[in-house]
Amino acid sequence: MHKVREAVLDDAVEINRVSKHLGYDALTEGEAAEKLHTLIESSVDQVYVCEYQGELVGWIHIFRANRLASPSFYEIGGLVVKPSVRGLGLGKALVRYACEQHKGIFRVRCNEKRTEAHRFYEGLGFSGSKSQRVFQSDFNNGEI
Repeated sequence: MHKVREAVLDDAVEINRVSKHLGYDALTEGEAAEKLHTLIESSVDQVYVCEYQGELVGWIHIFRANRLASPSFYEIGGLVVKPSVRGLGLGKALVRYACEQHKGIFRVRCNEKRTEAHRFYEGLGFSGSKSQRVFQSDFNNGEI
């Protein structure tokens, strides 16, 4: 049986372990705790975790995306379930729980090459709404 609940700071280490399955470099325990603390204290972010057989095996991060010239929505900032328990409905349970807690429009962005994720979200009733390019720059040097 699984259980979905709000994340607490003590979950940081396990969330960090599960996060490696997203394919990003691992954070230090301190960095993971700091990031989770920031999200827990935020008024627009929420993190939920899924436990299965007493082990934290997945998480979802959602945030309220407020817009000036278009309707606001909730966005899934991240969702991951350990590969060893995928296919058991735990990712679906995390999304369902988040949607029950926060009524409204939900969006998610997926890398084009994550076709399994595309099928997962389509199976939950999400549909493609647009394609876009993401631009990024590091303005730490203060120059534009």
